[in-house]
Parts: sequence; structure tokens; C-alpha cells
Amino acid sequence: MIHVYGTSHVSHESIDRINEAVEKHDPEIVALELDPLRLQALRTGDDNSSDGGPIFIRLLRKFQNKIGSKTGLMPGQEMLYAYHKSLGEDREVVLIDQDIRTTMRKLGKVRRKEKVKASLSLLAGLVLPGSLDVSSIPDEKLVQQMSVEMKHSFPGLYSVLMEERNVIMTESLKQVQRENPDSDIVAFVGAAHRKHLEDELSEFDSQSTVEEFL
Repeated sequence: MIHVYGTSHVSHESIDRINEAVEKHDPEIVALELDPLRLQALRTGDDNSSDGGPIFIRLLRKFQNKIGSKTGLMPGQEMLYAYHKSLGEDREVVLIDQDIRTTMRKLGKVRRKEKVKASLSLLAGLVLPGSLDVSSIPDEKLVQQMSVEMKHSFPGLYSVLMEERNVIMTESLKQVQRENPDSDIVAFVGAAHRKHLEDELSEFDSQSTVEEFL
């Protein structure tokens, strides 16, 4: 059985919910929205990618880091916490996200005009104060609203960052379940990915459950 939870990458609430989910389901397998390179960067603290790549990605990291500095939890730390917790409790860990190098390569092919527009939007977010409560995981309605807005305003970026990775993670989870039909699997993914996994996994296996943190 698969249990999917949506988290926020910069919210301390995610840490509490990870603990609650693992205690509730006592899973044999924990699946994470990570790839090996990203995990290695989190483990070593040596994320040199923040100094390179498209300006959109650099601004996105700065924006996430700004939020993380307010909440005390830096981007990706909830996934790293789940990784260490799982290993410490002798649970198998599987990484279900697309290789970050593939994602970066595809982002490079997005129209320049769209990336400039997105960069300006992120730059405004770095300078102007926001009204979003970054200390908690956003509710489903807000997540879906933001996803719709991103798809409308930045369709190329949405396709690479959301749609294509949604497919990768869904197929990865299906494969894990096929290989471990009798195991309980808990997956932690960003809240924005949760709905797609819910729809796809509900058709794949009626035993799968998808839960979000409210």
C-alpha cells in the first residue's frame, strides 16, 4: 500500500508530519522527492549548483533560501530529515525524482522570454514582502490555485518542473509497489505534486492513499 504525503520544503510543520506519518504507517519503504545528486548535495552541504545554471534557477534558490531563513528550515531539509530518520530505523529509502541534470537541461530549452518573465516575478518576490504564511504547509486550495496560475503564466516552466516530474515520480512509485506488493510505502513529495499522484495512484491501485498536511 502506498501512502503519499505532501510537504512544504521550508516549513517546520513538515518535520512534525514526517514523524507522524512514519509512526502511523510504520512503513518498510520510504520514498522521497529526490534524486541521487540532490541527496548528495544535501548530505554534504556542498550545493555548488546555486552559483550556476539559468538565472531563473538561481533566483528560485535565492527566493527559497529567503523563506528558509525565516522559517529556520532550508529547502530540502525535510527530505534529508526523512532520509536520515528512515535509515536510522532500518527502513529502505528510494529516490523517485528525475535526475536534476535532466531537469536543468530541459529548463535550458524553455523560451527565453518566459524565463525572463519568471525571473522578474521571482526578483519582485525577493524584494517585496509577501503575505504567504511560510511557516506552515499550504492548504490544497491554495496549492491548486498557485499551480493553475503557474501553468497559465509560465507553461514551459510548468511542464518541466511540474508535469514531467509528476509523471516520473508516479511511475517510480508504481514500480516500487510492483516490486514490493506486500510492503507499506510512505512517500514524501512537495505539496504541489500531491494531487497528480493522488489521481494517478487511485487508478493504479485502490489501496493507495494520498494524504496532505493541514
